[in-house]
Amino acid sequence: MEEGQQILKDWGMELFVGNNYRYYKNKWDGRPENQNFSSWNWTVFLFPVYWLVYRKMYLEALLSGIISVCLMIIPGAGVLFHIFLGIYAESHYRKKGIKVIAETSNMTESDAKQYISKRGGTSTSGVIIAVFIVVLLAAAVIGGAVFLLTAERETYSQEGQSKTFTAENLSFSFPDDWVMYEEEHPFDLQCIPASGDSTTGVFAYEIADFGIGVSPEDILEKHINDARIVRDNFEFIEDMKDEEIGDKRIKTVMYFGELSGMENYYIFSLVELKEYERFAVVLQVCLPDNLEEYKPILEEIVSSCAPL
Repeated sequence: MEEGQQILKDWGMELFVGNNYRYYKNKWDGRPENQNFSSWNWTVFLFPVYWLVYRKMYLEALLSGIISVCLMIIPGAGVLFHIFLGIYAESHYRKKGIKVIAETSNMTESDAKQYISKRGGTSTSGVIIAVFIVVLLAAAVIGGAVFLLTAERETYSQEGQSKTFTAENLSFSFPDDWVMYEEEHPFDLQCIPASGDSTTGVFAYEIADFGIGVSPEDILEKHINDARIVRDNFEFIEDMKDEEIGDKRIKTVMYFGELSGMENYYIFSLVELKEYERFAVVLQVCLPDNLEEYKPILEEIVSSCAPL
């Protein structure tokens, strides 16, 4: 009887494992059946969910995926979990095979083979489906994040910019905490936030104010050169934008410079309203450390330019 059971286990385990049986047999030989043992499997460590699905351990794959996602909030915990799986997965796999084979003890050989084959072997189609599900979930997460960021920005645009200031025949919208700069300045409009660590100045023009051959681009270049003359280490950083939205064209360039020992980014924008033959040159200044915080705000201010 024991000999028959051993023969069943031998061919049963080979049938249960299927592909790469020799690899697992060498790992399992000489190890007690009723004890866990440690080994190492690089595939399990790197791709535990896919390996579990490939070996038809679907419940284990689901639990592994859920645990991995939950552990993402703890630095390093996910790696430790993968190491644990890489060490003990082969031991669990053998236990599962022994359990499946034991369930066939009262079956005919034909039924036993069919039963083991159904619950063992490998599933390439399962891996393909698992990859597809992971891609869908990743796309859903990324899409959700993009949606939230876009919604947040739209909310900011709709609710945060509620003040409107005018420069000659143009208007600009600013966040609630921005105010007009009341002291003497060269601009047609200058506004600053309550923190005082940025500024937006507007020069408003009519095309008719200039003679033939003078373009808005020339006026933009003149303001850049004027800034270069009175600042040290004035240098070009990047072209940030050059786009047309309907009848409005916005071109933005950024420079770096020092004034009285203070380093700043100088963002020059040309806003052309071609239908109205008007344009503005906008100079925005912010500290290098604040660029990432203020960049979207400054862009919104420039984009809000509209004719009166």
